[in-house]
Amino acid sequence: MIWTFLTKYKVSTRTFLTTCSALILHSHAAYADIGDGPRAYFPPPINTNVFTVFGMRVEGNSILGTGIVNPELDLDIDLVIAQYTRTMSISDRYVSFTVVQPTGELTSTVTLPTAPNFQNQTQSSGLGDTQILVTAGLHNLPPLTAQNYASYKPGFAVGGLARLTLPTGEYDESKPANLGANRYSIQLGAPITFGFGESFLDPRLTTFDLVPSVTFFGDNEDPFNAGTVSQSTLYKLETHLTHNFNPGIWASIDGIYSYGGETETDGQSDDNKQRSFNMGATLGIQFSKSLGLKLSYGETVDRNDDGLDGEFVRLTLTYTQL
Repeated sequence: MIWTFLTKYKVSTRTFLTTCSALILHSHAAYADIGDGPRAYFPPPINTNVFTVFGMRVEGNSILGTGIVNPELDLDIDLVIAQYTRTMSISDRYVSFTVVQPTGELTSTVTLPTAPNFQNQTQSSGLGDTQILVTAGLHNLPPLTAQNYASYKPGFAVGGLARLTLPTGEYDESKPANLGANRYSIQLGAPITFGFGESFLDPRLTTFDLVPSVTFFGDNEDPFNAGTVSQSTLYKLETHLTHNFNPGIWASIDGIYSYGGETETDGQSDDNKQRSFNMGATLGIQFSKSLGLKLSYGETVDRNDDGLDGEFVRLTLTYTQL
């Protein structure tokens, strides 16, 4: 299919690979709970528009995107997430801006630790919390044009990221679980990449990504069954080992470790510091010079009693406009 496309439309391998790189390298997972995905912070050429749609199914004990884990929570979430990214050069530095808007439905069954006989099933549907993400190249990630993209050889590179989550999602304080978190949060991180190949366009490119980050949370002043809930810093380390098998097919092994995030309810510690380790895999396919698809699966493989638990499936469709 891939090579038929190239032949029929007379697309050069360089042009095809350049576009594929933009597709592969800049489609975020949209929620820090399950990571941003492989090569999310590699730089496509500047002045690129990337439009991404995610279909996601999540089952577990965490209200997705909030950082809060409830061991008594049995939660099912179906989401459709729209994302737009624009890359550019600012002060001779690579910068990208991303806006993410989820929508969907959440169904949860909760047994409260303080009232084991109380069970409550609720639904929340509509918009989730809007996210605004800014990334920048800090070391060895220059602003590359489509013309010089093929000549740049990747190696060790460091970037920066800042993700602001706004309390715009559906929220009802009478429900124990909602699509929205009813509070602000900001995630700061430093994506680190080791590239092994002749260029970003190498059809046999191998990369190893590390994304350490910290997330700071505002208070929820209208939580379920309480006056105020606050949360301490949540630390995460996301990892990906990714390999191109040819210009149109690639795969990765994914992992994410989370620690911290203890909450306080009305000033009293909940003694619920998190620790969890999730693993998964991603398969990516390019159908044309502008259209790509990837399928990801992940699940929790190790955790403490208060850690994240569950599994997810994510299908991502990406269109790139150079």
